[in-house]
Amino acid sequence: MNMTDRVGHPREDDRGAIMVEFALIVPILLILLLGIIEFGRAYNTQISLQGAAREGARALALGNSATDAVDASSGVAITVSSTSGCPDGDSDAYATVTTAAQFTFGIPFVDLGTKTLQATASMRCGL
Repeated sequence: MNMTDRVGHPREDDRGAIMVEFALIVPILLILLLGIIEFGRAYNTQISLQGAAREGARALALGNSATDAVDASSGVAITVSSTSGCPDGDSDAYATVTTAAQFTFGIPFVDLGTKTLQATASMRCGL
């Protein structure tokens, strides 16, 4: 049985089925699209964390405050969770800064909760 007319268009009685299929697929596609956007935001936050950790390690290696450098380098609410500074006169030591931020995924109907994103950076002292 042919379900199309001579031109190739769906017959009148098939239009309701197409609307039902469309209504079933659209929410899945929207959730997928929003998931892609949210994971992109999470990746952007991770990149910001890594840059802030790098700036903090550089400031600490030069003898400045790592927390001030981290706060000034990013628009994300970042916590400096650990630092290890440079001993005086030791140019072979490394300054290390670990940063962290809370990220909440906002995908409707999919509860991924809040995740802690972290980044660590080290830089040689006295450079």
